[in-house]
Amino acid sequence: MTRIAKLLFLSAGLTAFSLSYAGNDDAPDVTHVVELFTSQGCSSCPPANRLVTKVAEEEGVLALSYGVTYWDYLGWKDTFGDPKFTDRQRDYQQALDGANLYTPQIVLNGAAHSPRYSKKDIRTMPLPETNYTASITLENGYFVIQSDQPAGGTLAFITYTPGYQEVAVKRGENRGRTLKLSNVVTDIVKVNWAGGEMKLSQTPQAGQAYAALFHDPQTARIVTAATYNPSSQ
Repeated sequence: MTRIAKLLFLSAGLTAFSLSYAGNDDAPDVTHVVELFTSQGCSSCPPANRLVTKVAEEEGVLALSYGVTYWDYLGWKDTFGDPKFTDRQRDYQQALDGANLYTPQIVLNGAAHSPRYSKKDIRTMPLPETNYTASITLENGYFVIQSDQPAGGTLAFITYTPGYQEVAVKRGENRGRTLKLSNVVTDIVKVNWAGGEMKLSQTPQAGQAYAALFHDPQTARIVTAATYNPSSQ
């Protein structure tokens, strides 16, 4: 059964990967953004984890897994959990008129959510054709984010560990199970987008990838996205 919970915190932060950003001729554009809010302490989450692991391998799909914290009291503290990720889920709850926070929750392109989607569902809902582009590059070792999205929206800069990780759960509802999660988010930073170009006082870290998600100011929908993976350079 899908678990429902009352909201807790407020969000800001991000993490992501792979040199695969709009406007880069050497890699496919990001055409679908799949964000999974999950918990190692939730017995309903493993099927959603498996789905996201599968779609993360598809071309054009940026799939991200956020560990939320509000089920930690069930006997197992999520090893990837962070209140900032619960905050991001709460932002979506408010933008999408959700009644409660719950896991698993899959958010497609910041526009729709469900505890269960199929690969077909995800494939048939691409990012909107806004013609906005975005890129993440390095300048003197620091990130530079560029986009022709007009000022006024929100930029979520995500840091994540590319690929999948396995966690052996020893207590709680998933006791004895080994969970597999893909592209686990480790940090998220949320800023107001002023348009044009933004330089971040952040440098690439070993083993991490990065993503820039640009949200519409009115609907919170993602209008364009960029990714960067130092290991692919």
